[in-house]
Amino acid sequence: MTTMISEVYSAFKTAGVPEQEAKQAAETLSAENLTTSNTIAENRRELSAEITASKQELAGQVDEVRQEVKEVKQEVGELRQEVNEVKQEVAEFKLEFTERIDKIELKLSGKIAEVKQELLSKIAEVKQELSGKTADIRHEMTVEMGKIKRGMAIIQWMLGLVLFAVALPILREIIVI
Repeated sequence: MTTMISEVYSAFKTAGVPEQEAKQAAETLSAENLTTSNTIAENRRELSAEITASKQELAGQVDEVRQEVKEVKQEVGELRQEVNEVKQEVAEFKLEFTERIDKIELKLSGKIAEVKQELLSKIAEVKQELSGKTADIRHEMTVEMGKIKRGMAIIQWMLGLVLFAVALPILREIIVI
C-alpha cells in the first residue's frame, strides 16, 4: 500500500470528499512530497559536491595566486635591494664627485691667485715702464719744444731782417721820388 499523508486525508474527509478520492489525493501528495524531498536531497548532494569541487578549485586558484603574490613580493624585494644598491652607488659617486670638485676648486683658486699676482706684478711693471717712458717723452718734447721755440725766434728775427732788407730799397725809392 502507498504511503499517504494522514492529515491531508483527514482534511479531505472532513470536507466531504469521498473516501477513495481523499485517499488517492493524500497518496498523490505524499508521493509528490516524497519525490520533492528526494529531489531536494539529491539537489543538496549535487550542490554540496559542486560546492566542494568549487572550494577545491578555488583553493587551488587561491594557492596559485598566493604563490604568484609570493613570487611578486620576492621580485619586489629583489628590486628594492637593487634600487638600494644603486642609491648607495649614486651616493658614493656623488661624494667622490663632490670631493673631486672641491680639490679642483682648491687647485683653481690657488692657480687663480698665482695668475692674479703675476698679472698685478706685470701691470705694476708696465705702469712703471710706461711712467718712465712717458717722463722721457715729456722731457724730449720739452727739449724739442725749446729747440722749436728758439728756431721760431730765429726765423722771426730773420724774417724781420728780410722784410727790412726788402722794404728798405722800396722805401728809398718811395722817399726819393
